[in-house]
Amino acid sequence: MHDAPHVIGMDFGTDSVRALLVNAVTGEEIDSAVFNYPRWSQGLYCDAQKTQFRQHPLDHIEGLTSVIRSLTAAHPEIAKQIKAVSADTTGSSPCLVDKECRPLALRPEYVENPNAMFVLWKDHTGEKESAEITALCAASPVDYSVHTGGHYSSENFWSKIVHIFRDELEIKKHAHAAIELCDFIPALLAGVSNIADLKMGYCAVSQKWLWSERWGGYPSPSFFEKLEPSLQEFASRLNTRIYTCDQAAGTITAEWAERLDLPRDVKIGTGTIDAHCGAVGAGVAHKTMVLNIGTSACYMTVVPREVLGDRMIKGIYGQGDNSIIPGLVGFEMGLSAFGDVYAWLQKFLSYPLVEILGKSNLVDEATKQKLIAETRGKILRELDAMPAVAPDENAPFATDWLNGRRSPSADFTLTGSLMGLRLSTTAPQIYHALVEATAFATKTAITHLIDNGIEIERLVAAGGIPQKSPLVMQTLADVLGREIQVTGCHHTGALGAAIQAAVVAGVHANVQAAQKALCKPAIRAYAPNMENHKIHLRRYEKYKAAGAFTEKRI
Repeated sequence: MHDAPHVIGMDFGTDSVRALLVNAVTGEEIDSAVFNYPRWSQGLYCDAQKTQFRQHPLDHIEGLTSVIRSLTAAHPEIAKQIKAVSADTTGSSPCLVDKECRPLALRPEYVENPNAMFVLWKDHTGEKESAEITALCAASPVDYSVHTGGHYSSENFWSKIVHIFRDELEIKKHAHAAIELCDFIPALLAGVSNIADLKMGYCAVSQKWLWSERWGGYPSPSFFEKLEPSLQEFASRLNTRIYTCDQAAGTITAEWAERLDLPRDVKIGTGTIDAHCGAVGAGVAHKTMVLNIGTSACYMTVVPREVLGDRMIKGIYGQGDNSIIPGLVGFEMGLSAFGDVYAWLQKFLSYPLVEILGKSNLVDEATKQKLIAETRGKILRELDAMPAVAPDENAPFATDWLNGRRSPSADFTLTGSLMGLRLSTTAPQIYHALVEATAFATKTAITHLIDNGIEIERLVAAGGIPQKSPLVMQTLADVLGREIQVTGCHHTGALGAAIQAAVVAGVHANVQAAQKALCKPAIRAYAPNMENHKIHLRRYEKYKAAGAFTEKRI
């Protein structure tokens, strides 16, 4: 069906960008392409000790060029039928821009300056500013933090922008405004060169930027004057009209059409957050929650406005009208570290590989590096492949806050813990404790939502971990006492972007209709072991007590 309309969905994740070429009518996935960010993979512009994580815009520009050209070159006939391209990205990942809407890192004087780059979602350098904004919201006549659960996170837009303004006064000279990564990609392809013409999406702005129709846009000038006086004029330049993901941000420029071998009339969709797109691609709906689990985790569902009314639920990381699916209220919760918790253990256990084997003279350098790479790569796979055993009520247990807590009631100053260790404790036991801790954190987040009147009847898991780790998924089902279905799509973020592109192209009337045509059925389901569930519930009480203890900073 080469003559059928096709679309491309792009998913800009933390480490790479993936593009998916999809038949917009049948949902057939024609091909995909991946590009790993070269500067990011080298650890450039990042400092984990300071929780500073920055990405150069050239990584994203080179990435989108590579993946789309790979698809159009491999399928030249289908490329002629591509009608729309949509993208999702990490968020909140903002960047300061000049008057031409150009990221400052693309200017010669700032090309190596981390403060001129995209501040990645997991950058927590603005923790002090986050606390200031939270306190200011609580003291204001209007509590602007209601969409973020009464706490404004260091992962969100204004915390990062204020921190950069204070960290480097020089950069203010050319910082005309700021742009979210998910808005930059469409603006780039559509040739937007003025911030006033930028079509910003609901997904980021309504949940990360303190923007709401309830108070007519952004916070008042007096709010910014109290926070950081230099922000008043800066904030006034931001476009107050926000667009949903089913609307076009523009049409591709002639230059980009030629560079990417795309038709000149390709529509560019409004950008969204990657987790939200992943939820769309996995089939999120009213009473269906998508558990998007990878390095971190985002748990999302949607509720009709008439069901929710005007209620705002405290402790929810993100609640926004028209986010995730237009016309519905989107809820986002999650863990700021999920797979990253296991990766910490892998790195911890790899210490002798790097520091002892890596400095050994017993084998040649090439063999040494191969041994290190092979062993390091197998650590988690071996731990994950251990035979399943019933949970032991007296085994070690852990809390998961190695990167702070996102939901409920975000606090990124919190730290993780490991308790109940004995001389007989083994590495697999510690791994199982960490797996259980991430499941306990998931239970806490979901229970908070249910206790506040949001119905959840179906759980669908997406992301890398559900595809790779039966142990993690079975533990999660046992802890929750619920069945968890795993989506049949390996690239739910890119598929969600393709679904939105199919609506932008006019192939489907709305996102829900496009989901019915393009979403994949579940490929497996994990039923809970209710005997294990009873034991986990008793251990869950230990988890909560340990969390309460460490939260007091004793």
